[in-house]
Amino acid sequence: MRFRCFYDPSEFFTTADRLELLSCVKRQREDHGVARRANALLLLDDGMSCSQIAKVLFLDDDTVRSWHKQYLAEDWEAVAYDGWKGGQSRMTTALQVG
Repeated sequence: MRFRCFYDPSEFFTTADRLELLSCVKRQREDHGVARRANALLLLDDGMSCSQIAKVLFLDDDTVRSWHKQYLAEDWEAVAYDGWKGGQSRMTTALQVG
């Protein structure tokens, strides 16, 4: 079963939550991934659907749903944490140096 992103906007963000996310988006030194998650959540708060946000931000709509679900379950701190470490490079050493 898919998690739905439709909600009552009056129950999503408090004014303080929204201000915190807006400041995160506007900080130039903020991690790109964190800012993208903040953008997606703010667009949800503005009334856009997960599929609309995914199209605008070039994401999968399930990604937006998972961020929304995580925010509702664990609050912003969990969504703001970017524990992704990436993988090993598939480039040869010659390409990496050159």
